[in-house]
Amino acid sequence: MTGDSTSAERGDSTGTGGGTGTESGRDRGADGDGATPESDGGTGSDGETRGDDGGTVDDGVTRRTFIRASGATAAAGAGAAFAADDVSAQTQTYRFGGEVAAWRGRAPAAIEGESNPTIELQAGQEYEFWFENIDGAPHNIAIYDDEENVIQQSDTILEEGATASITFTATSNMAQYVCTVHPTSMIGDLNVTGQVEGSGGEGGGIFSSLSFGALVLVAGLALAFLSPLLFALFLFSRGDDRGGETTTRP
Repeated sequence: MTGDSTSAERGDSTGTGGGTGTESGRDRGADGDGATPESDGGTGSDGETRGDDGGTVDDGVTRRTFIRASGATAAAGAGAAFAADDVSAQTQTYRFGGEVAAWRGRAPAAIEGESNPTIELQAGQEYEFWFENIDGAPHNIAIYDDEENVIQQSDTILEEGATASITFTATSNMAQYVCTVHPTSMIGDLNVTGQVEGSGGEGGGIFSSLSFGALVLVAGLALAFLSPLLFALFLFSRGDDRGGETTTRP
Protein backbone atom coordinates (compact mmCIF):
# COMPACT_ATOMS: atom_id res chain seq x y z
CA MET A 1 0.00 0.00 0.00
CA THR A 2 2.77 2.35 0.81
CA GLY A 3 4.43 1.64 -2.55
CA ASP A 4 1.23 2.32 -4.52
CA SER A 5 0.65 5.55 -2.73
CA THR A 6 4.16 6.64 -3.47
CA SER A 7 3.79 5.74 -7.15
CA ALA A 8 0.55 7.66 -7.43
CA GLU A 9 2.02 10.65 -5.77
CA ARG A 10 5.00 10.46 -8.07
CA GLY A 11 2.73 10.09 -11.06
CA ASP A 12 0.68 13.09 -10.04
CA SER A 13 3.80 15.02 -9.37
CA THR A 14 5.18 14.06 -12.74
CA GLY A 15 1.95 15.03 -14.49
CA THR A 16 1.94 18.33 -12.72
CA GLY A 17 5.51 18.87 -13.73
CA GLY A 18 4.63 18.08 -17.33
CA GLY A 19 1.83 20.59 -17.20
CA THR A 20 4.16 23.13 -15.74
CA GLY A 21 6.60 22.46 -18.54
CA THR A 22 3.88 23.05 -21.10
CA GLU A 23 2.85 26.30 -19.51
CA SER A 24 6.47 27.35 -19.33
CA GLY A 25 6.85 26.61 -23.02
CA ARG A 26 3.80 28.67 -23.75
CA ASP A 27 5.19 31.47 -21.66
CA ARG A 28 8.39 31.33 -23.63
CA GLY A 29 6.39 31.38 -26.84
CA ALA A 30 4.51 34.44 -25.67
CA ASP A 31 7.58 36.26 -24.35
CA GLY A 32 10.07 35.13 -26.96
CA ASP A 33 10.66 35.74 -30.65
CA GLY A 34 7.16 34.62 -31.57
CA ALA A 35 5.70 38.01 -30.61
CA THR A 36 8.74 39.95 -31.76
CA PRO A 37 7.89 40.24 -35.49
CA GLU A 38 4.86 42.36 -34.70
CA SER A 39 6.92 44.82 -32.68
CA ASP A 40 9.88 44.58 -35.05
CA GLY A 41 7.65 45.66 -37.89
CA GLY A 42 8.31 49.12 -36.62
CA THR A 43 4.78 50.29 -35.82
CA GLY A 44 4.80 52.65 -32.84
CA SER A 45 1.83 53.76 -30.77
CA ASP A 46 1.94 57.13 -32.51
CA GLY A 47 2.05 55.75 -36.06
CA GLU A 48 5.76 56.51 -36.51
CA THR A 49 7.77 53.73 -38.22
CA ARG A 50 11.21 52.99 -39.47
CA GLY A 51 11.51 53.14 -43.24
CA ASP A 52 13.51 50.82 -45.45
CA ASP A 53 15.99 53.62 -46.14
CA GLY A 54 16.76 54.15 -42.46
CA GLY A 55 14.90 57.46 -42.19
CA THR A 56 12.09 58.08 -39.78
CA VAL A 57 8.69 57.70 -41.41
CA ASP A 58 5.90 60.00 -40.30
CA ASP A 59 2.63 59.55 -42.21
CA GLY A 60 4.57 58.07 -45.13
CA VAL A 61 7.14 60.89 -45.36
CA THR A 62 10.82 60.22 -44.67
CA ARG A 63 13.63 62.66 -44.23
CA ARG A 64 15.41 61.24 -47.24
CA THR A 65 12.25 61.31 -49.36
CA PHE A 66 11.62 64.92 -48.41
CA ILE A 67 15.21 65.95 -49.13
CA ARG A 68 15.28 64.02 -52.41
CA ALA A 69 12.08 65.72 -53.56
CA SER A 70 13.46 69.12 -52.57
CA GLY A 71 16.72 68.38 -54.36
CA ALA A 72 14.88 67.32 -57.49
CA THR A 73 12.86 70.54 -57.42
CA ALA A 74 16.03 72.59 -56.98
CA ALA A 75 17.75 70.72 -59.81
CA ALA A 76 14.77 71.24 -62.10
CA GLY A 77 14.72 74.92 -61.24
CA ALA A 78 18.42 75.27 -61.89
CA GLY A 79 18.06 73.47 -65.23
CA ALA A 80 15.24 75.76 -66.27
CA ALA A 81 17.28 78.77 -65.24
CA PHE A 82 20.32 77.70 -67.23
CA ALA A 83 18.14 76.90 -70.25
CA ALA A 84 16.45 80.31 -70.06
CA ASP A 85 19.79 82.09 -69.73
CA ASP A 86 21.24 80.07 -72.60
CA VAL A 87 18.39 81.10 -74.94
CA SER A 88 18.72 84.72 -73.86
CA ALA A 89 22.50 84.63 -74.41
CA GLN A 90 22.18 83.71 -78.10
CA THR A 91 22.61 86.79 -80.28
CA GLN A 92 20.04 87.07 -83.07
CA THR A 93 21.36 88.53 -86.31
CA TYR A 94 19.56 90.56 -88.97
CA ARG A 95 21.28 91.09 -92.33
CA PHE A 96 20.66 93.89 -94.79
CA GLY A 97 21.95 95.21 -98.07
CA GLY A 98 22.54 98.96 -97.90
CA GLU A 99 21.90 101.32 -100.84
CA VAL A 100 20.67 104.89 -101.09
CA ALA A 101 17.16 103.82 -102.15
CA ALA A 102 16.46 101.68 -99.05
CA TRP A 103 17.61 98.94 -96.72
CA ARG A 104 17.16 95.57 -98.44
CA GLY A 105 16.27 92.73 -96.09
CA ARG A 106 18.37 89.58 -96.48
CA ALA A 107 18.01 87.43 -93.36
CA PRO A 108 16.23 85.91 -91.59
CA ALA A 109 13.79 84.63 -94.18
CA ALA A 110 10.94 86.72 -92.76
CA ILE A 111 12.54 89.94 -94.09
CA GLU A 112 14.26 88.59 -97.20
CA GLY A 113 13.61 90.79 -100.23
CA GLU A 114 11.71 93.46 -98.28
CA SER A 115 12.61 97.15 -98.37
CA ASN A 116 13.02 98.83 -94.98
CA PRO A 117 11.29 95.93 -93.20
CA THR A 118 9.81 96.40 -89.73
CA ILE A 119 11.91 94.42 -87.23
CA GLU A 120 10.33 92.68 -84.25
CA LEU A 121 12.54 92.75 -81.14
CA GLN A 122 12.23 91.36 -77.62
CA ALA A 123 13.36 93.66 -74.81
CA GLY A 124 16.45 92.28 -73.07
CA GLN A 125 17.50 90.14 -76.05
CA GLU A 126 20.83 90.80 -77.77
CA TYR A 127 20.80 91.50 -81.51
CA GLU A 128 23.28 92.17 -84.30
CA PHE A 129 22.37 94.36 -87.28
CA TRP A 130 24.80 93.63 -90.12
CA PHE A 131 24.82 95.18 -93.57
CA GLU A 132 26.78 95.17 -96.80
CA ASN A 133 27.34 98.28 -98.89
CA ILE A 134 25.84 97.37 -102.28
CA ASP A 135 26.11 100.65 -104.22
CA GLY A 136 29.43 102.22 -103.18
CA ALA A 137 27.83 105.25 -101.50
CA PRO A 138 28.71 106.08 -97.87
CA HIS A 139 26.48 104.23 -95.40
CA ASN A 140 26.25 103.40 -91.72
CA ILE A 141 23.55 101.90 -89.51
CA ALA A 142 22.25 103.47 -86.31
CA ILE A 143 19.48 102.92 -83.76
CA TYR A 144 17.14 105.84 -83.01
CA ASP A 145 14.95 106.36 -79.98
CA ASP A 146 11.46 107.93 -80.13
CA GLU A 147 12.96 111.40 -80.41
CA GLU A 148 15.43 110.42 -83.16
CA ASN A 149 18.40 110.49 -80.84
CA VAL A 150 21.16 108.06 -81.78
CA ILE A 151 21.42 105.24 -79.24
CA GLN A 152 24.11 103.30 -81.10
CA GLN A 153 25.82 103.67 -84.46
CA SER A 154 28.27 101.75 -86.66
CA ASP A 155 31.23 103.06 -88.60
CA THR A 156 30.53 104.61 -92.00
CA ILE A 157 31.70 102.48 -94.91
CA LEU A 158 32.45 103.95 -98.35
CA GLU A 159 33.19 101.04 -100.66
CA GLU A 160 30.88 98.61 -102.39
CA GLY A 161 31.15 95.17 -100.78
CA ALA A 162 32.35 96.55 -97.44
CA THR A 163 30.42 95.51 -94.35
CA ALA A 164 29.65 96.95 -90.92
CA SER A 165 27.50 95.97 -87.96
CA ILE A 166 26.29 96.95 -84.51
CA THR A 167 25.43 94.68 -81.58
CA PHE A 168 22.98 95.85 -78.92
CA THR A 169 20.49 94.73 -76.30
CA ALA A 170 16.95 95.73 -77.18
CA THR A 171 15.16 98.23 -74.94
CA SER A 172 11.65 99.66 -75.12
CA ASN A 173 12.84 103.14 -76.17
CA MET A 174 14.33 101.88 -79.45
CA ALA A 175 12.17 103.08 -82.34
CA GLN A 176 14.00 102.92 -85.70
CA TYR A 177 17.12 101.72 -87.51
CA VAL A 178 18.56 104.22 -89.98
CA CYS A 179 21.48 105.26 -92.13
CA THR A 180 22.34 108.71 -90.77
CA VAL A 181 23.81 109.67 -94.16
CA HIS A 182 20.51 108.96 -95.95
CA PRO A 183 17.91 109.22 -93.13
CA THR A 184 14.90 109.86 -95.36
CA SER A 185 15.19 106.76 -97.55
CA MET A 186 17.17 104.24 -95.50
CA ILE A 187 14.97 103.96 -92.41
CA GLY A 188 12.91 101.16 -90.90
CA ASP A 189 10.76 100.71 -87.79
CA LEU A 190 11.60 98.68 -84.69
CA ASN A 191 8.77 97.05 -82.75
CA VAL A 192 10.08 96.20 -79.26
CA THR A 193 7.90 94.05 -76.99
CA GLY A 194 8.40 93.17 -73.33
CA GLN A 195 10.24 95.04 -70.63
CA VAL A 196 13.86 94.85 -69.56
CA GLU A 197 14.19 93.73 -65.93
CA GLY A 198 14.88 96.65 -63.63
CA SER A 199 13.73 99.33 -66.10
CA GLY A 200 10.30 99.84 -64.52
CA GLY A 201 11.49 102.62 -62.18
CA GLU A 202 13.75 103.23 -59.24
CA GLY A 203 13.71 101.34 -55.96
CA GLY A 204 13.20 97.93 -57.53
CA GLY A 205 15.97 96.40 -55.43
CA ILE A 206 18.45 93.69 -56.33
CA PHE A 207 15.81 91.26 -57.62
CA SER A 208 14.55 93.75 -60.21
CA SER A 209 17.93 93.58 -61.94
CA LEU A 210 17.93 89.78 -62.22
CA SER A 211 16.69 87.90 -65.26
CA PHE A 212 13.87 85.37 -64.99
CA GLY A 213 16.35 82.50 -65.30
CA ALA A 214 18.49 83.90 -62.49
CA LEU A 215 15.45 84.26 -60.23
CA VAL A 216 14.48 80.62 -60.86
CA LEU A 217 18.02 79.53 -60.02
CA VAL A 218 18.05 81.55 -56.78
CA ALA A 219 14.68 80.09 -55.77
CA GLY A 220 15.86 76.53 -56.47
CA LEU A 221 19.04 76.94 -54.45
CA ALA A 222 17.13 78.53 -51.57
CA LEU A 223 14.73 75.58 -51.50
CA ALA A 224 17.62 73.11 -51.46
CA PHE A 225 19.23 74.83 -48.46
CA LEU A 226 15.97 75.37 -46.56
CA SER A 227 14.49 71.88 -47.05
CA PRO A 228 16.18 70.33 -43.94
CA LEU A 229 14.88 73.21 -41.81
CA LEU A 230 11.39 72.88 -43.28
CA PHE A 231 11.39 69.15 -42.57
CA ALA A 232 12.52 69.76 -38.97
CA LEU A 233 9.66 72.24 -38.52
CA PHE A 234 7.29 69.67 -40.00
CA LEU A 235 8.39 67.02 -37.49
CA PHE A 236 8.18 69.56 -34.65
CA SER A 237 4.60 70.42 -35.58
CA ARG A 238 3.72 66.72 -35.73
CA GLY A 239 5.19 66.30 -32.26
CA ASP A 240 2.97 69.10 -30.96
CA ASP A 241 -0.10 67.45 -32.51
CA ARG A 242 0.70 64.22 -30.64
CA GLY A 243 0.85 66.10 -27.35
CA GLY A 244 4.53 65.53 -26.82
CA GLU A 245 4.25 61.72 -27.16
CA THR A 246 7.45 60.06 -28.38
CA THR A 247 8.29 56.62 -29.69
CA THR A 248 11.33 54.73 -28.48
CA ARG A 249 13.10 52.06 -30.45
CA PRO A 250 12.87 48.52 -28.87
